[in-house]
Amino acid sequence: MWFTPMAKELTKRIMMSESKLQRLVSQVNQIALNMSANGSEEMVADQVAQHLEKFWAPPMKALITEQPVGVDIGLTAIGQMAVGSLLKILKAKQS
Repeated sequence: MWFTPMAKELTKRIMMSESKLQRLVSQVNQIALNMSANGSEEMVADQVAQHLEKFWAPPMKALITEQPVGVDIGLTAIGQMAVGSLLKILKAKQS
């Protein structure tokens, strides 16, 4: 059928996006772990968010922040707070 190659391409893109997302989740969790000795969970989450905002490329920030709230994508508690803080930072910059 004519749509089969198109469907395969879409499936491939979705799988690649999920793979990228999992790599980003792993990175956020690792950054949070490395910074965990810096203070309270809230302080560490803010530091992680600032790190992501400063050093991550816009597509990386977009992919991690566009995930639905409440969906478990594998982030630690600090990672979840950090992504929430990053989203607030990005929204504030747009205003």
